Amino acid sequence: MSTFLFASTPVPAHTTNPIPFAQRLVERGHTVLWYAGRAFHDRLAATGAFPLPLDAAEDFGDVEIERHFPQFAGLTGIKAIKTAFADVFVGQALPRVADLRPIVEQYDVDAILADALMYGVGLTSELTGVPWATFGDGPLPYFEPDTPPFGPALSPMRGPVGRLRNRAVGWIGRKVIFAEAQRRYDAARAELGLPEARRPVLEEAVSPYLHLHGAVPSFDYPRKQLPSHLHWVGALRPDAPTDWERPAWWSEVVLATRPVVLVSQGSIRPDLTELVEPTIRALADAGVLVVVTTGQADPVDLARAYVDPLPPNVRVAKFVPYDQLLPHVDCFVTNGGYTGVTLALHHGVPLVQAGTTEEKSEIGARIAWTGVGVRLGTTRPSASALRHVVDLVLSEDRYAAAARRVQAEMAEHDAGREGADLLERLVARTLVPQQ
Repeated sequence: MSTFLFASTPVPAHTTNPIPFAQRLVERGHTVLWYAGRAFHDRLAATGAFPLPLDAAEDFGDVEIERHFPQFAGLTGIKAIKTAFADVFVGQALPRVADLRPIVEQYDVDAILADALMYGVGLTSELTGVPWATFGDGPLPYFEPDTPPFGPALSPMRGPVGRLRNRAVGWIGRKVIFAEAQRRYDAARAELGLPEARRPVLEEAVSPYLHLHGAVPSFDYPRKQLPSHLHWVGALRPDAPTDWERPAWWSEVVLATRPVVLVSQGSIRPDLTELVEPTIRALADAGVLVVVTTGQADPVDLARAYVDPLPPNVRVAKFVPYDQLLPHVDCFVTNGGYTGVTLALHHGVPLVQAGTTEEKSEIGARIAWTGVGVRLGTTRPSASALRHVVDLVLSEDRYAAAARRVQAEMAEHDAGREGADLLERLVARTLVPQQ
């Protein structure tokens, strides 16, 4: 049996998304160590993994990210991406190496798995010789001539003009958007005595040995040059929780005779006035059942944000397992987190997306391009705009039809099993790094 070390950026999605891989590895008798924020240790231990704390690296898993990194306040789109990569992702690379290197040596680790924003893991691999893998729970970072570069949320444009645009935008990205991240990454490598990187900083976050991407090709732009070590594994779906208690209104969802609309801002956006509150106002008198999951925010906070009594067609819970809920949902109003979006598509649910923070604009662009929903292009949509697009998604079958096409491709995958198989192959050294 082998020893695997998982390493997670201390935010909910990046920490919980690889749980399916851990569950299958533990079932097969392997040891899984997990370097993660303390706020997540109890949940990770329940999988049979052994949590290890962030020590030298910053652990911001128990606070709102803007409280820990005040420079994010008010930033959206490209500015938010630029700051996140420089200050958080690449900026934490050296402290993570300081934490991870002794763990690898002490526990005789056979392979490492990390999310594709966990800079420092690849550096640790180079220093120790232990192979590493990444999993993807966001848009792919690989550049291709016919594919828009990551960052400005552009849609594909065919032909010579599109390729010229992509090259120009890619140059701007390298020289402007990700320039500070690149500078810090190069400095980290030099400090560790490592040679100059062969790939740009965005691609350096992705393992050259093995990358498990939590989606399917039909929910991405057309691609021609993806590396052979990338494997699409479908939505990252953890096993159903055994301790979840169904809310008193659960039967209303299961037996609903009117459309069910799910609303969520994801796990790191606690300000419910961004999307949840205006959606409730938009649908207060609509013939739908509105289910709200508040994530980090307490349901009590929603009542405060809404001020008026919540409409009679609204049901609220802090958490509902998406695999339990989404089979009964007709439309998902989301800020565009990759996990929620891909889980919705696994169940063939069309989307209304409103979010421009982090990488949300990029995900929204893919929602629009693939036709699985409508992108609003703002973090704070109006109630009138929300009412219009929800009505549109519910009334026009083209959105649900596109979502069902992605669903059919998702059904071919079992992410946990496929990922565990490939990680075992990595330990067996049958996977070699791509140059």
